[in-house]
Amino acid sequence: MPPNAFPYGNLLENLVAFGEHLRRTAQQFNVGPQEIQDSLRALEAVNLGNLQEVRQALKLVMCSSLEQERVFDDLFFQFFLSGRQRPAAPSHPPKATPGGPEEGHEQIPARRSSSPEHPEGSGDLTGKGRPHPHQDTPADWAAPLLKAMFSRIEGAEAPEVEIPQQDLEAMLQAATQMVNQVRLGRSRRWKLASKGPRFHLRRTLRKALHTGGDPLYPAWQHHPKRQPRFIFVLDGSRSMQDYADRLLQFAYALRMRCNRVEVFVFSTQMERITRQLEKAKSLSERPRLHRLGRAWGGGTSIGENLLRLEQQYGGLIRGDSIVIVASDGLDTGATEILELALQKIRQRSAALIWLNPLLNQKGYDPRANCMNTALPYLDRFCTAEDPETFARLTQRLRLRK
Repeated sequence: MPPNAFPYGNLLENLVAFGEHLRRTAQQFNVGPQEIQDSLRALEAVNLGNLQEVRQALKLVMCSSLEQERVFDDLFFQFFLSGRQRPAAPSHPPKATPGGPEEGHEQIPARRSSSPEHPEGSGDLTGKGRPHPHQDTPADWAAPLLKAMFSRIEGAEAPEVEIPQQDLEAMLQAATQMVNQVRLGRSRRWKLASKGPRFHLRRTLRKALHTGGDPLYPAWQHHPKRQPRFIFVLDGSRSMQDYADRLLQFAYALRMRCNRVEVFVFSTQMERITRQLEKAKSLSERPRLHRLGRAWGGGTSIGENLLRLEQQYGGLIRGDSIVIVASDGLDTGATEILELALQKIRQRSAALIWLNPLLNQKGYDPRANCMNTALPYLDRFCTAEDPETFARLTQRLRLRK
């Protein structure tokens, strides 16, 4: 491994490999899947830019004996900082204590307590070559760790998410216009109507029972218009935190104006929130979304979650379904998974729309990241920031089915 390389690509892989490294030592650390999961949770509570906090968090989880604690620090630095100089802690000035050594004699520096300003360390692995007492701890070790967790580590338990009240009335009008723009033709089913091309004999005879057998009120049937079905998939990851509330407000407005709407949010996992949105009986009782867990505020796994949508909820995606994906496209997952998911969703749906809030930003190139893979499968690729742009989403949209 090169001296400045991080062992593996993401945080989870590094923890799994570090656990395997500990199990192979003479102390035989008892590190399994549960300890790896606990380590991920412990790292969510510390500052990943502080070497001491990361090491102490892993030490509390992975060590089960005093012997293991004594060797853990060296094993930690050997694995994560291989080829780098082990950071040293600044030393305290010697203090005179009763019965202690006389002034001018060498003293062992007192152990420092943990603080963000003075990360703990003990020199390099050999104990030689200590830096100046006021030398700062090298920070280059933290950059790969922070990069590794960008789109893989799950977020902490998300708090309740509230739908904004501002411009909600305008957003409801935009949702109504959007639904009315979708022309799906008429259904093949016959439905009772006051007027229609088909005479319903049995219903006419039943109504004649109230008029002494005279068919004064004939019954008719017609083919009703097909109501569109919308599947709204919202990216709730950390990179979308500036846009997610607005998009969630539109999803709520769309659900209030159309009964055939399914809403999903995803981050590292996916959660169906349609039932939570249905609890609102009026506009004044906007629902508070809770128990979203790892579907809100974490990393980004677009391809994996879209594939999960097709596999677990594929029955909701039909020939009259319009699938709307709202995401910035910042994904580090495998493009093959994303391509497979979009290919299957396109085959099932009548239209596939992708809303990217970064599209209006100067210098943004949609051919980067996963968007280059997604573009060939999209029927419309646009952005929506206000009620007017949301209302035009389905304007002149040509459905494939």
